[in-house]
Amino acid sequence: MRSPHVLWAAVPVLAFLSTPYLPFVNGPHLWFGIPSVLCWCLIWTAGTTVALAAVDRLTRTDEDAEEGEHA
Repeated sequence: MRSPHVLWAAVPVLAFLSTPYLPFVNGPHLWFGIPSVLCWCLIWTAGTTVALAAVDRLTRTDEDAEEGEHA
């Protein structure tokens, strides 16, 4: 059965897909001296790494607990 922790991987995907619809991102704004869309993508690229690491860690913890129950 799939772990509910896999839903964490959907958060960065939704952030990337929502980029054209967010007025505070999709406009002539500068964040930290770079265009807001580029900054948004950089932030969520790092967020993707964090989300996938969290899913991996939480999934492994769940699998380890299930193996302990069966042994």
